Amino acid sequence: MVKDYSEEVKKILNDFVKKGFEFGKPLKLLSFKSGLTEEEIKKEIYNFDYLIFTDKQNRDEIRYALYFVYNKKKGRVFVITFRDKVRIITIYPLGQNSLKKYHKRKFKKDNSL
Repeated sequence: MVKDYSEEVKKILNDFVKKGFEFGKPLKLLSFKSGLTEEEIKKEIYNFDYLIFTDKQNRDEIRYALYFVYNKKKGRVFVITFRDKVRIITIYPLGQNSLKKYHKRKFKKDNSL
């Protein structure tokens, strides 16, 4: 099972509230892929109502993949990192088949870790 880092990200995001956002890709591209405006993207990240799971990725920097699931057929993933500001690297949608697969494998929370 994969460990859920949602609480860790919530604490870090609360510290970075005043510092602002920056985008890893052009805002037009992110808006087109997600169907959200800049304000809606910021609002979505700070609203944890639909946050189901957070995955930590160790690369050159520590990245977090935030999985937001709205219903059985729709979801969205925000990949973010923390520098001097919150950096939104990419956003991509999740369809019904991906959500089924993730519910079977990834979204099972292991509280023993």
